[in-house]
Amino acid sequence: MKFGVRAHDYGKYDAKILAEKIRENGFEAVHLAVKKSLPGITGNIDVNQEDIEYIRDAFCGMEISVLGSYIDFTTDDEDVWEKHRDEFVAALKISKPLGALYVGSESSYGEIDMENKLRLFPKLLKRLDDILNEADKYDAYLAIEPVASHTLYSGDWTAKMLNTFNSERLKIIFDPLNVLTKEMVDLQEVLWKECIDAFGKDTKIIHLKDGIFPNKGRHVACKLGEGIMKYDIITDWLKKEKPDITIIREEERAEYAREDFAFMKKLFR
Repeated sequence: MKFGVRAHDYGKYDAKILAEKIRENGFEAVHLAVKKSLPGITGNIDVNQEDIEYIRDAFCGMEISVLGSYIDFTTDDEDVWEKHRDEFVAALKISKPLGALYVGSESSYGEIDMENKLRLFPKLLKRLDDILNEADKYDAYLAIEPVASHTLYSGDWTAKMLNTFNSERLKIIFDPLNVLTKEMVDLQEVLWKECIDAFGKDTKIIHLKDGIFPNKGRHVACKLGEGIMKYDIITDWLKKEKPDITIIREEERAEYAREDFAFMKKLFR
């Protein structure tokens, strides 16, 4: 297994400085969103050949597991969609030259209620079909991340999406905490089994984080092992079925990055 980190959790730095900060904590892979991580780059469309060469040199020896390009696949605003589409296609175009394995996104922005999840799911499929055609042009691969509050919110719907396309270019980022709701905290072992059955074989990247649920709102981040996450089923599955997978720490904080890295190594090795 490879252990990595979301680059912009370290802040925004020159690519060589950022890569060195990440290496110092032991990580060997990154989830890189260029506009969130690198000064002077406002989006994937801005990245030129000189930038590509500089970024590749900076992260030499590290895996760029995911080129993060988080867009709203289900926005009802067609003008917004066209801008998001352009940005994502630009990510597909530069992903192979950068050596990135996947271009990653969630399905939606914000909190989507159940009525709108039902309404928007066909729109997600339609737009993904278009994006997959673009991925073919650039020999690129994309990974979508299910999130409980978004259109792609459950194991069943994720399986339905995957079965609709049956494409080797479409894979999954599995972030357990992002599909966990407060109501399921005491039943998370059941949820993990459902997710593994539904999309485990197509999971290529793990996002790992921990947290606690306040009375209202999303989780509050904390050190790995100090929150509500129960890792046993996921750990056993990965060791048995996916020993070569990359595990990306999200919501990292510099003050306990080394402790988190040690926790990850102990958990998965």
